[in-house]
Amino acid sequence: MMKIGLYGGTFSPPHLGHIRAARCFVEGIGLDKLIIMPAGIPPHKAVLDPISNKHRLEMTKLAFSELGEVSDYEMSKDGASFTYLTLRWLKTQYEGKIYLCMGEDMFLCLDKWREAEEIFSESHIVCLKRENSAYDEVENKKKEFERMYNAEITILTYEPLPVSSTEIREKVKNGEALEDLLSDNVATYIAENRLYL
Repeated sequence: MMKIGLYGGTFSPPHLGHIRAARCFVEGIGLDKLIIMPAGIPPHKAVLDPISNKHRLEMTKLAFSELGEVSDYEMSKDGASFTYLTLRWLKTQYEGKIYLCMGEDMFLCLDKWREAEEIFSESHIVCLKRENSAYDEVENKKKEFERMYNAEITILTYEPLPVSSTEIREKVKNGEALEDLLSDNVATYIAENRLYL
């Protein structure tokens, strides 16, 4: 059975931390395919300094060109992006087992997501835990979700890059250097299209 990963995010912009995380998902689970899903309107957070979906999609394709397949499914929909609907759609497109990939911050509040029970039943959850994070909190949530939802969960541990999209947007606005934060092709795209200024 094919192992299909789903990795979503705002990706404004996609940075080297996102790429490292994606590589950890692919290698840690042994994924056959990774679907990268830029969110249209994420229900859980406001998008600061928003740019057009066209630019976010193009940057995401540039960033993940060697790691997976970028989908505009959520971007092309009206209204908020809900993961349970994306999982339903994904099952109509691919045959195999779906691995929903996320960081520990999202994992810890996963039971608060819309139709959480369906998310747990329709996907194997993969949580990427920071090496220096509190072990007990993530592990306790894993046990709770397994007990409450009969969930399948894998915890992967990695050393994250200390970078955020918010920080990068601020650096661009202030004309600061972006070395070791973005892939060269994304940095060039941002400069050529004068994004985040």
